[in-house]
Amino acid sequence: MLHNTPTILVADDDRSIRTVLKQALIRAKYHVEITDNATELWKWICAGKGDVVITDVSMPDKNIFEIIPKIKETKPNLPIIVISALSTLSTALQAEQEEVFDYLPKPFDLDKLLNTVQHALNHVKNNIKNHELEEKLPLVGKSIAMQNIYRMIARLINSNLSVILSGESGTGKESVAKTLHNYGNRRNFPFITLNMSAMSAAEIENKLFGHEKKGQWQPGYLEQDNKGTIFIDEINEMPLDIQTRLLNILENNTDTMHSIQNNSMRIIAATRLNLFELVKKQQFREELYHRLNVISVHIPPLKERTEDIPLLIEHFLHENSSSTTLSEQAIALLKDYHWPGNVRELQNLILRLVTFYPNQIVQEDLILPNLEKKPYQHQEIGCLPLSTLIKNHIRRYFSENKGLPINKLYAQMLAEVEKPLIEQTLIETEGNQIKAAAILGINRNTLRKKIKDFNIIHK
Repeated sequence: MLHNTPTILVADDDRSIRTVLKQALIRAKYHVEITDNATELWKWICAGKGDVVITDVSMPDKNIFEIIPKIKETKPNLPIIVISALSTLSTALQAEQEEVFDYLPKPFDLDKLLNTVQHALNHVKNNIKNHELEEKLPLVGKSIAMQNIYRMIARLINSNLSVILSGESGTGKESVAKTLHNYGNRRNFPFITLNMSAMSAAEIENKLFGHEKKGQWQPGYLEQDNKGTIFIDEINEMPLDIQTRLLNILENNTDTMHSIQNNSMRIIAATRLNLFELVKKQQFREELYHRLNVISVHIPPLKERTEDIPLLIEHFLHENSSSTTLSEQAIALLKDYHWPGNVRELQNLILRLVTFYPNQIVQEDLILPNLEKKPYQHQEIGCLPLSTLIKNHIRRYFSENKGLPINKLYAQMLAEVEKPLIEQTLIETEGNQIKAAAILGINRNTLRKKIKDFNIIHK
């Protein structure tokens, strides 16, 4: 029962976090009790204190998840808000498994936390149960984008709602789909993948709706009462007539051919295209779009979460049980790359490096030849920025010379950039020095002098 002034119990071993939270909560007109250990928090709860708990995961005396079951037994309606620097899928899932009110990874937004406290005081907890976690999870990353995906997965794993996963090829849409299946209440039933772009229309119909073979009916996946998950990849490639049949089954449990009795599978669809745009172009059934798009999860491209690249590299090296490592410069180079093939391209790159350079520290000069798309194009169509290429070139210069140069490095670097710039501009203008000077933004006499100084030969 809430008092006139709600009491918020705060447990965190970080003094600065405790201080910030106490001041913010007092300003918000709450009574606050703070502690740096789980034992004292437990004593307060046993004494009947507290309307909301805000707690870190790892404390000096114990992990908070060790006492949450006892808290639930003693005070089942007490909302618990978990804050943690362990921003992983495992932590998010465990927080949901223990039915905490909310999970906020550090660093958190203070206003958001205060809103969560108010929400906890006014609403019943959202109880979402998860099953035991496997040690190895298929998704890797601690970026904000991945934290949001972890939180979404934690809320969806035991749901029966249809989900549409969107994202570029190679971002990991199938990994998300498998995680939703493997950690939910369907995990003991089949996970079936159908790739629309790799199958003919007849094959799709046979797999989904069944077909007759040698006088006997072979049921399709949507007829089988197996309570599993069907993952429809590249659903944007599904023919329109098959979309209509699928819609009939989802809405009415009937097919144009016959009645469907056992439609119990969860459908997770994936697309690399914008389905809503396809609907507007009448290339995708609007009714099916709305029927499937109950929940939409966007998987960001790797270029938008480059802070996850070192973790992904470590993961793929460990996955291959390799003693190969990458230098800091090599990792920096990979963080600057545009990754048109996303996580799959990075995975393939690491596999090549492990194969060709076992037990070595891979330097950046070995990276470029192994990238699937060479960085020679303009950045808009995918390459390393010029500044990055120059930086890498200068880094190699220092490395090869084993020390700092005596002098003239500035002039040398400028010359290395100026000469090809002038040469290519003259080629593009077919040797017209007036046009070339105008493009370069220098006067014609300066251009002539540089042509002579650099010994540039042009027609």
